[in-house]
Amino acid sequence: MSRPARQDGFTTVQYVISVGWSLVLLVLVANFLVDVYARGAVRDALDDGVRAGAPSSRPVAACEARAHEVVSSLVRGPLVTAAVHCDAQNGLVIADARVSLQSWLPMLVPDWRFSLHAVAQQES
Repeated sequence: MSRPARQDGFTTVQYVISVGWSLVLLVLVANFLVDVYARGAVRDALDDGVRAGAPSSRPVAACEARAHEVVSSLVRGPLVTAAVHCDAQNGLVIADARVSLQSWLPMLVPDWRFSLHAVAQQES
């Protein structure tokens, strides 16, 4: 009676590769969720900024200061880079942000760059 050829280790290689790709997928999903949170934090910061700059008795610089304060309190570390600029035109307070979110796996997914915009009516 002949013995079948041994194929030990074949399943182990497949298992290691599938677990590795599963972990990469898990990191990508986690990175996406953190990026969505950071985008929401910057959006909230712009909203707070234009509300802070809306009273006519306050300078427009209050908008930028409040937006930077909210971003730094909600998102810490090198995760997000947000350049916020506020301006007052025609009775409106306008806040613009250019945002860059770092990718956790830059060899697979590039950094996420986008712009956000918020507007509020200036109070008399």
